Amino acid sequence: MSDRPSPSLLSRLWHTLFRIPRKAPAPANAAAGRSTNAARPAEQDDDQDSYLSVLTEMPGMRMPAWSPESDGQDSVLNPVADEAYRKRCAQHLYDRYAERIYPGMLPPMLYAIGVLELLLDEDGHIQDMNWMREPAQAQEVPPLIEALVQAAAPFPAPQHLRHGEVMVSYTETWLWDASGKFQLHTLSEGQL
Repeated sequence: MSDRPSPSLLSRLWHTLFRIPRKAPAPANAAAGRSTNAARPAEQDDDQDSYLSVLTEMPGMRMPAWSPESDGQDSVLNPVADEAYRKRCAQHLYDRYAERIYPGMLPPMLYAIGVLELLLDEDGHIQDMNWMREPAQAQEVPPLIEALVQAAAPFPAPQHLRHGEVMVSYTETWLWDASGKFQLHTLSEGQL
């Protein structure tokens, strides 16, 4: 049996992270001491509702309102999926660390690959950092990347926040060479 989640679980997780459901998350049932989601049949998918209820409990995180009249464009939970904003953030790091960028195509074997998520406020200041994939074989690299990211703050302010949103998530894959130089996947020139 594999430790990898099933493709359908990954798909649901992806849609949970970047989509708002067609109904608002159910409020917590304070009298019963549990959420109203627990009363639903087990075969119903509660992953999305439970994730969204966690998001709404985070300080500073507010969900955009959904109405049946909306055209579906307001259903994007995380506007950082917008390629233009990711490129602006990556270019900000490239401009700040021009001497650290690996020139040309990367070698076939990289020293480390890490995926770092940043929570940025409306001014581009870092509120939180989360390693989605930390390079286990290169323990010295994550602190170096974190230091680079902290020193590069603030990031470009997101211009496309929807009404009520106060934070966005910027996720980037760091491609790290043994020389200490790197490329970001968003602006990578590829690999040999």
